[in-house]
Amino acid sequence: MTARNNSFDEQAVLHELKQFLPTLSPGKTFTYRNPLEAFQEQTFDDALRHASEMLGYRTTLSLEEYRSLYNSKRVKPGILEKVLVEKKGAANTFEWQDKVLMKKFPAAAESSPRIGKLRANWQKQYKTDLDARVHPRLFRILGNYLDHGVSDWKFPVRGKGFLDSMREVESNSFVSAFNTPRARNLLLQASSSISDLLTVIVGDETLFKQYLFDQQFAHRGWSGLVATLEIGREISPNGSNITLRELIVFELLLEIDVLDDRLGRHWEPLAYRLPAPPEDLFAPVPVGEKSEVLAIWQEAVEWSYYEGILAELRQDPQNTRNQTGTRVTETSFANAVDSLCIIGRPSLLRSVTAEHRAFRHGYDFSLDPNGEMLEEILEAVVPSLGVANLECFFARTGLAGMDDILTDQMIGLLGVADTARGDLQARLPAGLTKDFEPMRLLCVVEQFPETVLEVIDRLAVQSTCVGRRSVGRRSVALWLLNEWVHLVVIDPVSRELRVLKNRKMITYKSAPRIVIEDAVH
Repeated sequence: MTARNNSFDEQAVLHELKQFLPTLSPGKTFTYRNPLEAFQEQTFDDALRHASEMLGYRTTLSLEEYRSLYNSKRVKPGILEKVLVEKKGAANTFEWQDKVLMKKFPAAAESSPRIGKLRANWQKQYKTDLDARVHPRLFRILGNYLDHGVSDWKFPVRGKGFLDSMREVESNSFVSAFNTPRARNLLLQASSSISDLLTVIVGDETLFKQYLFDQQFAHRGWSGLVATLEIGREISPNGSNITLRELIVFELLLEIDVLDDRLGRHWEPLAYRLPAPPEDLFAPVPVGEKSEVLAIWQEAVEWSYYEGILAELRQDPQNTRNQTGTRVTETSFANAVDSLCIIGRPSLLRSVTAEHRAFRHGYDFSLDPNGEMLEEILEAVVPSLGVANLECFFARTGLAGMDDILTDQMIGLLGVADTARGDLQARLPAGLTKDFEPMRLLCVVEQFPETVLEVIDRLAVQSTCVGRRSVGRRSVALWLLNEWVHLVVIDPVSRELRVLKNRKMITYKSAPRIVIEDAVH
C-alpha cells in the first residue's frame, strides 16, 4: 500500500489531536493542567458549552444539583437575582427566574455529544463493537510495553520504538497479536500510512479526521499519556518510547483484524453504508436555553461564596478594628484550596478570615506605580493556581464520567484505571473533591483599576507556544479576559471594587443582603 495524495493532512490532524487530548503524565509524577486548554481562546461559558457538546465532557453540575444548592441556601436568592439582571436584563428577570428555578427541560435537551457518533455506525451497520474487541488487546499491550517494572509479564523487546518492537515480536513469536493475516502483514511491511489504513476502514477522506477523533477519544486517557510522553520526548526506564502516530497505526491495524475476523475480507468501508453524513465535530455549538440556565446557576454558586469575602476585603484596613455591627450569618461553603487568591498589602491579607483557605501574596501598590511587579506576579500566580483550581472544578463536575476511588487500579505506574482493562483516568478522582463546590479561582488585587488594565494589555501583547501548551504573556491574559479566573480589583484609596467582566472593569455592587439565621454546614 502506498500513500495517496489527498486533502487529509496527517501531521496537521495529529497536531490538533494533541491539543485536545488531556495531558496525562505517568503516575509517579502528577502534573496539574487545564483539562479544557484547547478551548481557552473562548470565554469560559462558551468553552464549557463546546466541550460538552463536542466531546461529551460534564462541565457543570446537573440542573437538579444546582437547584438543591439553592434550596439548601448555599446559593443566595439575592445573588441569583443579581446574576439574572446582569445576564438577562431587569425586564427579563421574572421570565428567566422561572426557567432557572422551575422549568423542566425535555429529554431531547440532553442530546448525546458529537464525539463517537461516526464510529457508532460500526455497531449500527455491521453489528460489530470495535471498542469491545480492540481495547482489551490494545490496553494490555500498551501497559506491558510502557510498564515501569511492576508487570508480571515483561515485554520481550526493548530499546526500539513501539511499532518496530511489535514487528520484532511478531516476527519471532509463535503467538500473534492478530487473528487474521492481512493486519499482521500490513504491520510487517511497515509501509502503510494512517491515510492508507483509513482508506480501507473509512473510505471517505473527508471523514478521516473525525474518525480519528472518535477513535482516540474512546480512550482519551491512554491517548493523552502517549501524546504527553511523545511531546516530552520521554523514554521510560525500560527503554521504551512511543508516538501518537504509532498508537493510531497499531489501533487501525487491530480494527482491520477484528473486521476481517468478524466479517471476512469483503466488508465495505464505513462511509459506504452511512445513511447520512455525520454532524461536523467542530461546527460551532449554538447557545441553547438550558446551557444559559446552567451558566446562570454557576455564576450564582460562585458569587454566593465570593460576596462575603469581598465584603471583608473592601473595608479600610486602618479602620477595620474600630468597626462594630451586627454579624450576618453566612452560608457555609467548602472551597477548594485553589479557589481564592489575594494579592495586596499585609493588612489586606489579614482581613480574610482563616476559614477561607486562600493563597496570599504580599504586594504594595505604592511601590509599583506602573504595575511592572504586578505583571510578574500575575504571570507566576494565575496559570499555576488556575490549572490546580480547574482540576478540582472539573473533578467535581465529573468531567469524563464517574469513578470510584476504592475500585480504581494502578496500571504499571502509568496511571489509574477504573478496571484492569479500562482507560486511564484523565482527571482527579471525583471522590477527592465531592465535598467542594465547583468554583473558579477568584483573584483579588489591591491596585488602581486603570493600572491593572494596563498590565493586562501588556500581557495580551505576546504569546509563546511550547509543545501542546500556549504559555507566556498572552496565555495569562486569556485566563483573565475570558474569565477562566475571576478578577476583582480593590482601589487602594476609595476601597471601591471593580470586576473584570466582558473585558471591562465594572463596578461591583453587592446583592441585597438576606439574613439567614441557620447556616448550612
